[in-house]
Amino acid sequence: MPYARTESSARPEAGVKVNLGCGHHTPEGWTHVDYALGARLGRVPFFRFLNRKLHLFRMEWDPEILVHDLRRRFPFADGSVDVVYTSHTLEHFLKEEGRGFLTECHRILRTSGILRVLVPDLRAFIAKYEEGRISADQFIEKLGVLAHQPRRGWVGRMAGAFAGLPHRCMYDEATLLDRFRELGFEAAPRRPFDSCIDDISSIEMPGRTVSTVIVEGRKL
Repeated sequence: MPYARTESSARPEAGVKVNLGCGHHTPEGWTHVDYALGARLGRVPFFRFLNRKLHLFRMEWDPEILVHDLRRRFPFADGSVDVVYTSHTLEHFLKEEGRGFLTECHRILRTSGILRVLVPDLRAFIAKYEEGRISADQFIEKLGVLAHQPRRGWVGRMAGAFAGLPHRCMYDEATLLDRFRELGFEAAPRRPFDSCIDDISSIEMPGRTVSTVIVEGRKL
C-alpha cells in the first residue's frame, strides 16, 4: 500500500524539483540534469546550429540543462531539494554506482522530500518471453544490455559513441523497494501518474511507463 497521505505528507507546494537523467524532456518548473553528449554539446550555440543541419542527434537539447556526471556527488546541498524524479536512468549504472546514485538522492532531499524512480521491469520482460510473446533474441534486445551497433559514416560513429548506452543493472519491484527502504525512505510501488508530486503529468511521459517499475518514496 502507498504511504499514508497525512497532513505532513500532502502534495508539496512548488519547491526545488530535480529531474535526473532528463534527456530532451525539460518541462518548466524543474532543474534538469544530464551528462549525455547531446546535453554537453547542446550548450554550444554553433553545435546547435550544426545539429539542425546535419542531424547528428535526433532531438534538440535544452542549453539550460545542468551538465553533471551522475556517478559523482550531486551539485546540490544536503536537504536542499523537495522532489527528485528520475526515469530510465538508474539501470544504466553498475549496481554499486546505482546505490551511490540513490544515496545522493537521499542526501539532497529534505526530510519528507519525495523520490520517484522509473526503471525497466525485469519481470515484465521475463513474463513476455515465458509466454512466447517474444523470442530469445528479442528478449535480449529488449533487456537493452548489449551496446548498440555503431551507425555508418563518421557522423554516425561520433554520435553513436556516446548514445545508446546499455543497461548495466536490472531491477524488479521488490529489489527497487528494498533499495529505497535500506536508504531510509518510506516507499511504495506506484501506477503511472499516481504520485504525491504536484505536477507529475508534466514530467512523466506515458511511453516511459510501459513494462516499467515505478517506486515512490518519502525521506524519513
